[in-house]
Amino acid sequence: MLTVFQQVRRAVPAICVTLACSVPIGVRAEERNDVEITPALRESVQKGLGYLASIQADDGSYGTQRYGRHVGITSLACLAFMADGHLPQRGEFGRHVERGLDFVVRHAQESGLVAADTSHGPMYGHGFATLFLAEIYGTTQDVRVREALIKAVRLIVATQNHEGGWRYQPVPQQADISVTICQVMALRAARNSGLSVPRETIDRAIS
Repeated sequence: MLTVFQQVRRAVPAICVTLACSVPIGVRAEERNDVEITPALRESVQKGLGYLASIQADDGSYGTQRYGRHVGITSLACLAFMADGHLPQRGEFGRHVERGLDFVVRHAQESGLVAADTSHGPMYGHGFATLFLAEIYGTTQDVRVREALIKAVRLIVATQNHEGGWRYQPVPQQADISVTICQVMALRAARNSGLSVPRETIDRAIS
């Protein structure tokens, strides 16, 4: 049975090729004069995105077997599309971003936690989902995304432990460096999108 990281690794070639060649979210590489995109590189990106599009589930999610319908994997795949300039109602793969967004927003809980399955360390997925929501909100100003994003950020802030970190569950207890990095990336993206993020939360995380 595959772990969540094995699930991610299955799509890593497609995701990483796109993100490695990425420019600011929502801006196609061809629109940037300082980024060299060769025909071979463009072909690789298109193949990677085409693969991601082909494996998206009917409900907009990504992931299979035990870790199917995973908000973290879904968010990473959608970020790969966005890195090539595809957004809801924009671009060849815009509909895939929109379907992924619908899936993530549907699983934004009242508590702020974004998770379709909370039994396998949901803070990883929550961090990636919050990052995705922040990038979407920063480019679309979608009101429904803003509401989910605000609650997601509040949950991250509220669950930071005394050392300044986070672990697998949304409670302020132990800390793990990789989970902590996920939350810091999400908070940075949220701040960049215009939301208020407590400075002390960031300071405690990086100190």
